[in-house]
Amino acid sequence: MNPQELLETYSQNAQAFIKAAKATPTEKLTQSPSDGGWSPAFVIHHMADSEIQFGARFAKTLSEDNPNIVLFDEEKFPDGLHYDKRSVALSIASFEATHNMNFEILKNASADDWNRTSVHPEKGPVHLTSWVKSCGGHIGAHLEQLKSLT
Repeated sequence: MNPQELLETYSQNAQAFIKAAKATPTEKLTQSPSDGGWSPAFVIHHMADSEIQFGARFAKTLSEDNPNIVLFDEEKFPDGLHYDKRSVALSIASFEATHNMNFEILKNASADDWNRTSVHPEKGPVHLTSWVKSCGGHIGAHLEQLKSLT
């Protein structure tokens, strides 16, 4: 995929996620599936936190030469970041605002910017295109998860 196609997928998945999150019935937000997975609220909080993490990766990749990427353990976020006490409305607003900011930064990237790399501790060098593809796919996967829960 070229950068324009990656941006389109990233944006479309985010807009669809925002729409689905806002449409989630209040009574379903805290209902966890029988398999012990995340409730819709936890998925929404996770996406708000993940968009911040991806934004940091985008920013470092665009502004530093071969920066090291800091990993995060998404399984520790629900307890450490108190998902059970957070506002779903604020997480939706955060995801939307952070996505819009990230999208604006990325749409202004030059052709050379899209070839910039960062260093993932497990994967090695990662191009900006790979980060955007990964983020767009991540949003799409959690969009499907959210839809299956509501």
